[in-house]
Amino acid sequence: MNILLISQCDKRALTETRRILDQFAERRGDRTWQTPITQDGLDTLRRLLRKTARKNTAVACHWIRGLDHTELLWLVGDASRFNAQGAVPTNTTTRNVLRRQDENDWRTGEDIHLLTALAALLHDLGKASLAFQMRLAGLLTERNQYRHEWVSLRLFEAFVGEDDDATWLARLVTPTAQDDAHWVGRLRRDGLDVALPTPFAALKHAPLAQAIGWLVVTHHRLPVLPRNADGSPGIFQAALLHKVIESIDAGWNEPLRTETGGPIEPYWTFPHGLPITTDLWRKRAARVAQGLLKRLALPEVA
Repeated sequence: MNILLISQCDKRALTETRRILDQFAERRGDRTWQTPITQDGLDTLRRLLRKTARKNTAVACHWIRGLDHTELLWLVGDASRFNAQGAVPTNTTTRNVLRRQDENDWRTGEDIHLLTALAALLHDLGKASLAFQMRLAGLLTERNQYRHEWVSLRLFEAFVGEDDDATWLARLVTPTAQDDAHWVGRLRRDGLDVALPTPFAALKHAPLAQAIGWLVVTHHRLPVLPRNADGSPGIFQAALLHKVIESIDAGWNEPLRTETGGPIEPYWTFPHGLPITTDLWRKRAARVAQGLLKRLALPEVA
């Protein structure tokens, strides 16, 4: 094969690479060499260059494949002195010429990151229930009465309560003993308590909490329209599109089987407490909540 070698070395590295390259190829300039060479010879050349490379070493090897085509084979040393094709820049500048950040349309990227981060901290809280722990131990084999993400949503709803988004986020940053008690103390238990509003209807005063709740409950699956009383699939009607999110109850997350699914209490009992009291969970939740508070304080952009 016919190769072209370019050296962008400095100082003592330039002297050393010239000594090696002169043994394999003819100079075509102060920093350029060209020669036909076998693959074994090329491998030997590269090995010698890598063995003697310094921090100022920078050598590119191009394969001349035709009259108008070359292919970069490899780089030895400081690859930043070449571009991806092995070319050398005509000039460099520290000025922001391209201004790529001006074309960044991810204006909501930070919002997405914060929302998903908080949802990630919340979506598995329901696994602390007695029912889920029994399932892990093989003591519960029948189908769930309530999936763990639905329980997590109810726990989050209990913490938010009647507060607006700024208030419950502030409480998440610096929780008190009373705040810790709210997770279970104000918990609305499907199947046990009566006349319960759906979680999304209860959170309609806090749209940010509604959005996080949606991420929590849809972590594994999207809500599915419950079956009819006779067991036939439910038919989605156009009228349901009006405030559909506020109509979603536990039946949309898991078909309810209270008659054959065993007792309901274990799904709403947490014998070992919740991870919300651990230092690591508190620290991460506080950091995300602080970020969301800062985003809430920004002026709205149309």
